[in-house]
Amino acid sequence: MKKFSKVLTLNKLHIIDNVIGSVGNGSPQADYFNIGSPIGNPPLLRGSIVIDMNMLFLTDNRQYFKAGSPVDTGSLKFGFLKPNFDRDLFLQMVSCDYEKFHALTVDLFSLPSPSLEKLNSHRACNSLKPVIEKYFSTAVIDFMYSETNPHAWLFEFCLDGGYALTEKHIKKMFIPNTYMFNSTIRKLSSILKGKIVTYNPKYGIEGRET
Repeated sequence: MKKFSKVLTLNKLHIIDNVIGSVGNGSPQADYFNIGSPIGNPPLLRGSIVIDMNMLFLTDNRQYFKAGSPVDTGSLKFGFLKPNFDRDLFLQMVSCDYEKFHALTVDLFSLPSPSLEKLNSHRACNSLKPVIEKYFSTAVIDFMYSETNPHAWLFEFCLDGGYALTEKHIKKMFIPNTYMFNSTIRKLSSILKGKIVTYNPKYGIEGRET
């Protein structure tokens, strides 16, 4: 599936306010998003709200685009991923401006379904390699293909505060059914008619994603 996603934690509930239009001129802070599904194993998602977004979300927020990367930059900065390279130089090597990340995304989203399935689940496969080779050096590609950690295949991007997230950007929103009586969530449901997917947090979101 061609999508971006975001898991809403307790410090990210401003994103819901962004959708329902109660925060004024867009998001009050910068946020990170990624291509594909949230990394789910580990941990499995049990009580989280997850948003799936379409390509318009990226293109409509071009002016707020801060940086993109094929690799989870937080994991690089904090040493969870350790390329055999100077860290700061490697971060420069994976960094994308808007034009590069947009072109990369368009090329990735044009791949056949089996390749997209690997992309969405952050797993390496040979069919992704020709696209990645267009945009990144051999050192970056060798690192990505040597890693089994899905964070090496996250394809993330950051939008500065002020970005907009509206109904037209959202493909689906997965919400625990225990939240549906909350007044804010009910307002959200009225805005996102037909796009809300509920799930039982006891069993997790994994079985409901399509």
